[in-house]
Parts: sequence; structure tokens; C-alpha cells
Amino acid sequence: SDLFKCYFSIFTQWNHFCLSAHICMHKRFFVLRAASASGPSRLEYYENEKKWRYKSGAPKRSIPLESCFNINKRADSKNKHLVALYTKDEYFAIAADSEVEQESWYQALVDLHNRGKVHETAAGVGEDNYGEATPGPAFKEVWQVILKAKGLGHTKNLIGVYRLCLTNKTISFVKLNSDAAAVVLQLMNIRRCGHSENFFFIEVGRSAVTGPGEFWMQVDDSVVAQNMHETILEAMKAMSEEFRPRKSVTSTSP
Repeated sequence: SDLFKCYFSIFTQWNHFCLSAHICMHKRFFVLRAASASGPSRLEYYENEKKWRYKSGAPKRSIPLESCFNINKRADSKNKHLVALYTKDEYFAIAADSEVEQESWYQALVDLHNRGKVHETAAGVGEDNYGEATPGPAFKEVWQVILKAKGLGHTKNLIGVYRLCLTNKTISFVKLNSDAAAVVLQLMNIRRCGHSENFFFIEVGRSAVTGPGEFWMQVDDSVVAQNMHETILEAMKAMSEEFRPRKSVTSTSP
């Protein structure tokens, strides 16, 4: 059987162009399936367990894991234990009842995602793009944000819904339905970052590919903004530690 895991839970879904104003929240029965003759690895959900168990109709939704460019654990003001799936055009999250259940679902999804992972050829970068990167499961964290028409967002025409993607050395902005990052910033070029309520900002210096300035972005709530602040600050500190000159140790013979 291709059945991998079942769970009855709330899920949240963001549409293409907005955040909290249009978040859908429903309680559904989830089924995680491994790749088999019946199809690729996928996450399905049904209205309830009865409809799945008695095979009364197709699932309400089926998400092939190969369509996800990242899977992350997440939290917001309504749910502390989310598992988020990011596809090209939407954000989809399952709300677990506990940290243990969250970890179980996260590991199961990542395991199947890695098994069926197919590396595609990196897309080309247009002249209006500032840097180059291709979305992939190597991102440490991904957040969905709305870049505001302020600072570099305005001057570089980077406005609207993007994914902010974090690696050990960079952060990049990937527009919905895009294969290539619109901008890639080195962590070492970030002067500072911060948050206020449901807004998060980063300030970059002259060495950044965009030149100096600030990016301002709106997220769903203050919990998400604080998480972004703490996570990116931690990554910046880790980067500075890596490049800090190490004292040489010498020894002399008596």
C-alpha cells in the first residue's frame, strides 16, 4: 500500500495575492501517500475520515510533493505547531495538535519529498533580476511576505507577494509563480534587521547587489515577524562568527 500517514487536522491556505484577509481555515482528514503505481508522493485531504475510509469520492485536494520547493515548520498567533508546504503559487499548512505531532508530520513529508526530488535545470535570469538563484528544497526557511513600495522595494520595483528564502549565506526574494529569484542578498551585506507588529525590515549596505537601502515587508502577524527577526539575526551572527579572524596559537620550547 502507498499509505504513509493519516491525520485529522485544521489546515490554512493562502491564495496568490494576499495574506490574512483571505486565509482559509478548515478541518479536514489528511492522507500522506508514498510514490506508487497509482501516482507520485502526495498529500491528500478529505472532508472527513469516513469519506476516505469508504472511498466515497476523490480527495478534495491532492498536492504532489514534487511540486513543493520547500517544507518548513512554522508558527503564528493562531497555531503554534504548523507544517508549511510552499509551491510556486501558494502556501499550505497543516496545524498539528502538539510539537511531537508536528515533528512527525514534518519528518514524514520531508522524507517523501527527498525521495522523489527531481533537480530541474536552473532557470535563466532576466535583465531586471538582481542576482540569481533557483528555488529548491535546500532553503533553511521560507516565509511568504508582501514587499512594500518603500525604500528599495520602490526603487527596484520589487513590490507584491514574494517568498523570502533563507540559506546559510543568503536571503533571496522569489516572486510567486517564478522559477528564479528576483534578488539575492548576501547575509554579510545586511547591516541590520528588525520588526514592528506585523512588519519586518532589512537594511543592506553599499556592497549589496541592489545598493544600500531598506526592504520593508508585511507578514501575517507579529509572531511571524518576530520569528523572521530572530531566525535571520541568528543566521547573520553565525555568518559573522564564520568569518571572524581566528587567533593563531604558537608554542615555544622551554
